[in-house]
Amino acid sequence: MLSLDEHKNVVYTMAFNNPFGNLIVTGSFDRTAKIWDANNGMMRNTLKGHKMEIVCLGFDPHGLLVATGSMDHTAKLWDVEHGKELFNLEGHKAEIVSLNFNTDGDKLMTSSFDNTAKIWDVMTGQCIHTLEGHQGELSCGQFDFTGEYCLTGSIDRTCKLWDVASGQCIETFRGHNDEVLDATFNSTGNKLATASADGLARVYNVFTGACTALL
Repeated sequence: MLSLDEHKNVVYTMAFNNPFGNLIVTGSFDRTAKIWDANNGMMRNTLKGHKMEIVCLGFDPHGLLVATGSMDHTAKLWDVEHGKELFNLEGHKAEIVSLNFNTDGDKLMTSSFDNTAKIWDVMTGQCIHTLEGHQGELSCGQFDFTGEYCLTGSIDRTCKLWDVASGQCIETFRGHNDEVLDATFNSTGNKLATASADGLARVYNVFTGACTALL
């Protein structure tokens, strides 16, 4: 067993650099993230720069970058090897609660309590689209496998499907009686599932918008 014990406050979030699995990144309420060797527990780098707690993070698919999201309303992109901050992604007006790279690793999606999600160009740090339309705070966001579509879930009890190229909403999935807490695509992108505080999960056909199962 390895103990990763360098943080000075709550460790709130963590991720492996899958599919490689040799590194772990942890994010903490001490406003830092740390990159660790998963084999021997040695700390590689400390990522300093956020002004408030880090609540979400992840490696890009190639294991070269880490993205962090914070209560300070910003996300940051970091170089894994040197622990250097590459871009500070500013524009949200509230806490960033979820982030997700697309399969190619050239885009990052951030979801926020400001009721919006943003899609960023990883190479430039520029915002490509702001996804507006939810009537409440966002809880999650995710790209599908192709990177052509993404979804957002919200406390407004809905999940929305978006076209990544245009930033336009394609479909709004309704039916829950309480906030949507999480949502995810299946591996082929033809189905999505939502989990809600109403005690139910729903499965939808992405192409028709129909609910195909209640869990």
